[in-house]
Amino acid sequence: MPTVLIPLLLALDQILKLWALENLSPVPRPLLDGLLYLTLVRNTGAGFGLLEGKAFLLGWLSLGVGAVLLYFLAKRRYPLGQALALSLIAVGALGNGIDRLGRGWVVDYLDLGTSIPLIANFPVFNLADACVTVGAALLLLSPRRRRRL
Repeated sequence: MPTVLIPLLLALDQILKLWALENLSPVPRPLLDGLLYLTLVRNTGAGFGLLEGKAFLLGWLSLGVGAVLLYFLAKRRYPLGQALALSLIAVGALGNGIDRLGRGWVVDYLDLGTSIPLIANFPVFNLADACVTVGAALLLLSPRRRRRL
């Protein structure tokens, strides 16, 4: 059932990125004043400035990860929590992979422009990034079946 979310969230990710390109600028616009801003950033690397300028390599890597996850989701039944987690990670990988290969950079627009210590310098991100983060957290928190010896 969570795999139904993949095309919906992927489409929403791309629509929001197109909206951001048309309506935002590098100047932060308050959405939730003091906590969340809308700021257009053209990210040519990965999160936190890693692999700057390697969009082509990162694009193929992202699409590969997304494709492998789609394959596993189609071939095997997972518990609901794990299926949701893998689906979200697939959305994020595919969404940012499309950007990297199509534009040469990822459209980021969500900015935690706050002075809260742990997130004060958090990079600008997008829906695809949020999907990867939530999916990874769900995967880490999902119960594991123990194998009997």
